[in-house]
Amino acid sequence: MSGLTNNSQQKFELRGYSVFFDINDSLSAENLLDSLDRATPILKQVFEIDEPQGSFYLVKDYSEVQSVLGNTGKANDIIFYNILSNCICLRSDKIKTNSCGEIGVKALGLLIFNKAVNEREVRIKQWRTPSWLREGFAFQASYKIRQDHIEWLQSGWEKLQTAQKQGSLLKPNMLIRDLSTIIDPQKLELAKFQSYYMVKLLLSIYCDKFFSKYSTLMKAIDDMDSENCFRQITSFSYEKFFSMFENWVQKVNAWTAME
Repeated sequence: MSGLTNNSQQKFELRGYSVFFDINDSLSAENLLDSLDRATPILKQVFEIDEPQGSFYLVKDYSEVQSVLGNTGKANDIIFYNILSNCICLRSDKIKTNSCGEIGVKALGLLIFNKAVNEREVRIKQWRTPSWLREGFAFQASYKIRQDHIEWLQSGWEKLQTAQKQGSLLKPNMLIRDLSTIIDPQKLELAKFQSYYMVKLLLSIYCDKFFSKYSTLMKAIDDMDSENCFRQITSFSYEKFFSMFENWVQKVNAWTAME
C-alpha cells in the first residue's frame, strides 16, 4: 500500500476505525464514522468477531485509489478495497454525504466476509459464494444503521410479501452474481431486500454460529462448493432453504420478521 494521497490529510479515529479525508469531505467522514460506530455491535454479532477494524479513505478519482491501495479489489465503481490491509476507498465524488455511512458499512461487511471465507471471483461479478448470501450478510449492519431503518425494512418486507403473492420472488439461481448486475431498478431493490431477509432467516434459525462454520469450511478447502458447504451446516440445499423462506414470507408479519 502506497500510503495517503495529498488530498487525504485529515483523519478521524474511533474504535478500530480510521477515516482519512479531504477537508471538503468532513461531513461525509463524520457520517461514515458515526455509522461505523453504530454498526459495530451488529458486525460483531453477525460475523462472530471481537472487534471490527478498517481504514477508510474518501477519494476523488481512481488515481487516488491506486495511490492509496496499489493493487485493488473492486466492489463497484465507488468502492475499492485491499483485504490484507483492511483498507477501503470510497469515491466521495460519487456518494451523497448522508449515504456515505451506509455504503461504508456495507463495504466493511463485504471485506469481513471475503477475508474470513477467503472469497475469490470465479467469473466476472461472480464469487464462490452466491451474492444473496454474501451481500445479505453485508446488508445486516448497513440496513440496520439507517436513520429510517424501521420504515425501510418494513417497506422491504411488504415488497417481499407482494412478490410472494405474485409468485415473483427471486430464486437462488437468479441471485448468484453480484446484485449490481441486475439492471431493472425494482428487481434490484427486491433482490437486496430478499438477500437481507434470507440471511436474517438463516441467522434466526442458527443464531450466531452459521458464519463461523461456513467461513471455516470455505477457507480450509479452496475448491469447496458453496452449496455443499451450506448443506453440511444446515442440511438444506439452496432450493429447500428458499422454500422455507417463501413460507416464512407468506406467514410472518413485518414486525416479527424485523425482530
